[in-house]
Amino acid sequence: MPRGEVLEEYYSGFYEGRGRDVTFSRPARFASHLARMLHRHPLPRAMRILDYGGGDGSLAMELARLLVDRRSVDSAEILVVDYATHSAAAHDSIAIRYQSPELEITDAYDLVLASAILEHVPDLFTLLHRLHQSIVQRGVFYARTPYVLPLAKLSRRLDVGYPAHVHDLGVGFWNGIRDTFGWPVDVISSRPSIVANTLREDPLRALSALVLKVPGRVESMLSRRERKTRLWPFVGGWEVLLQKK
Repeated sequence: MPRGEVLEEYYSGFYEGRGRDVTFSRPARFASHLARMLHRHPLPRAMRILDYGGGDGSLAMELARLLVDRRSVDSAEILVVDYATHSAAAHDSIAIRYQSPELEITDAYDLVLASAILEHVPDLFTLLHRLHQSIVQRGVFYARTPYVLPLAKLSRRLDVGYPAHVHDLGVGFWNGIRDTFGWPVDVISSRPSIVANTLREDPLRALSALVLKVPGRVESMLSRRERKTRLWPFVGGWEVLLQKK
């Protein structure tokens, strides 16, 4: 594992030149995607969202704004845990606050987001336990993580993101989380992740990701949701939605 000072130096300029303090292209697109994943899950009228490693909070804010506009919820309260220095735009029915990862998370939340963050944390077990404790009963947990090692086995030249990425978390990890960590959860969705870039902004990367993910998405539709292995693991990323029992 890289030492703490190495990671601190790396992340000190992590968001520079991106235009916003998130790595996902067009937060509204992410919000629509996640709202579709949540459409069968009953949401509280006053929803509480924890966005761990959420940068400026724009992904959680866009999701909350969409749910409020659709009248799926009446209001939302968001806690963003990150070192980011910028903040998301305000909304009348949505309260958002920020805190450092070094502080304790003292409340419980209806939705916990961990999008493109878990792969960066050396002590993953401690963080996952912390996040699981922060979910209310029947609340949900969303994670989006790299799943690159199957591709890396085909080509040693493939950049797996080290030292930024210290974990590779795919279908075997997420569909085995109840056995590995003892989480009492139901798997609502487990499939290749949404493509982070659009064809307009980065056509080559977006098209390559789509070509790799399509066979995996078809297999996910035809397979048992909690199956720990897939015939087509070359998808580059994975996402899950878990519900706490």
